Amino acid sequence: MVDKNDIIYRKPSWLQRNVKFMYLAALLVTLPSWLWISWITLDEQAHKDLHQKVYDDLSLFAESLNSELEKYRFIPKVLMLDASLVAQVSNPNLATASSLPNQHLQHIRQATNADEVFVMNSTGTTVDSTNLDNVGNRYENSPFYSSAKAGGSGGFFTLGLYAGIRGYYFSEPLFEPETGEVVGVIVVKVNMARLERTWLNKATPMLITDEYGVVIASSIPSWLFLTRSPLTDIQKQAIRASSKYPMVSFPLLQTQVHKNTPYGQIISLPKAGFKRVLEVTKRMPELNWTIYGQGDLVAAKKSVFQGVAISSLLWALLLSLAYVVTQRRLQLLETLNRREVNQNRLQQAKDQLEYRVAERTKALQQSNQELKQTQQELIHSAKLAALGQLATSVTHEINQPLTAIMASADNAEQWLARSQPEKAQEKLLQIKNLAHKMGLITAHLKTFGRKTDDKTEWVCPQTALDNALSLLLPRISHERVETILEDMSCIQVMANDVRLEQVFINLLTNALDAMHKSPRKLIRIYFQRSSPNKLKKATIYVTDTGSGIDSEHLHHLFDPFFSTKDVGVGLGLGLTISYSIIKTMGGELSAENSTEGAVFAIQLQARNRH
Repeated sequence: MVDKNDIIYRKPSWLQRNVKFMYLAALLVTLPSWLWISWITLDEQAHKDLHQKVYDDLSLFAESLNSELEKYRFIPKVLMLDASLVAQVSNPNLATASSLPNQHLQHIRQATNADEVFVMNSTGTTVDSTNLDNVGNRYENSPFYSSAKAGGSGGFFTLGLYAGIRGYYFSEPLFEPETGEVVGVIVVKVNMARLERTWLNKATPMLITDEYGVVIASSIPSWLFLTRSPLTDIQKQAIRASSKYPMVSFPLLQTQVHKNTPYGQIISLPKAGFKRVLEVTKRMPELNWTIYGQGDLVAAKKSVFQGVAISSLLWALLLSLAYVVTQRRLQLLETLNRREVNQNRLQQAKDQLEYRVAERTKALQQSNQELKQTQQELIHSAKLAALGQLATSVTHEINQPLTAIMASADNAEQWLARSQPEKAQEKLLQIKNLAHKMGLITAHLKTFGRKTDDKTEWVCPQTALDNALSLLLPRISHERVETILEDMSCIQVMANDVRLEQVFINLLTNALDAMHKSPRKLIRIYFQRSSPNKLKKATIYVTDTGSGIDSEHLHHLFDPFFSTKDVGVGLGLGLTISYSIIKTMGGELSAENSTEGAVFAIQLQARNRH
């Protein structure tokens, strides 16, 4: 039976009753939209990155090809001034009289690394060549001969009329010094296989077409001398007239266009493994060639799937974090309300006892004893309720990885803006690894107050320290903190590398907080081995130049919820969890003051690194 004057607890608010439903509704409503937006954004970005990568490969090869051709373009320009060559084509008997001109051409070919150097007379007949099989062949219909015969420079790609080898021919006229008449032509040939050798080991398939759309070079040999589109009668007549190829009909390269995008065409190619590719083109106007590059869409789609998965996971985690924070806040408000009601009830009981003190002295003494007991129970209940906030420590423990994820995401965005997708991919991989680490970090709470069975092994503490410093490097740089680090690569300690890294992060974060107002900010990390007659251990010291630790706080430094920071800055669990982690590894974590600041010491079983 309830007293009508009794103070009752406040009924749960609408938000308290429906917070879980609101969380589930928000998750079900926003997550599909988030998935769709992430997919659209990342898919477009993946196409853009792939286009940029393929276009960069095409540009690099085009520059390399032009550079290689330019080396040979000037060879006939120099040879056209050679008087011995002019004399040879002017006097055919000179070639049979001496072998010197042929040796001279051989020397030029070897010095320039050309495939062939030959000389033609005014009728287009080869009179001397580094390839004896070419002597006597006629090229009067070849464009490189016609251009030089007319007094100009020639440059022409063709499938050799006699050897059947793809090559690029550079030609210059040989003038009679007295009359200025063209009496011959000097030609330098470069094998096309030499020019395309630089791309054969690239991951991006490429092909080159000439002005007629005929494939003259390809990373897929079976595509040579196919066409991207059927040849017209006019094009066939032009090929026949120039003797560029021994044939005028070419098979068609079977392709199918699936989609046109701002970054190129998505097409199908007749090759297993490249059924659907993003095709990017680049013109080479100086040669009248077109380079085609094909980017693998399978790898691009894989990165999109991974990005959408990570993005969705982060969104779900953000909603879950908001739900946990809201729920904990509502529980705190409910606890405060109940405490206020209990205090009012206690005051009401005290007033009633005081009113009856004259008549019921003995009853009042007994009631006072009961009230004191009730008060002690209430204090104890409040203490137990505070322990329920232990679950919120996860926000403290995942703060560092979340900061690193945001920093890596910003870096990835900057690398993408600088058109460096390889470095952006590295940052995305770091985000993936950090997300995995966040799952490992939440398991650290299991070590608090009980023994863990997590595996320990011989690890190098330098690796864990480097990982911790890499996460805190932006803050260290921003706050201009000097670091002196002794190299610990020579030892190994029995530990869990992920948890040891978390301990370093907690200690370094506390050191940075302690030095916030220090005139000199210095963190020094060094280690010492135990003496030879003792158990093999190593002690790693982390020192700072902060405000130090009050002597009255040293004994409580590793207690749960003990913190000297301002309210809201920390939960007082960082050192507690670090102490528990080191204990689990069979080591010791201690703290003391120095003349400059605080010194934390980590002692672990150690051995020399093999």
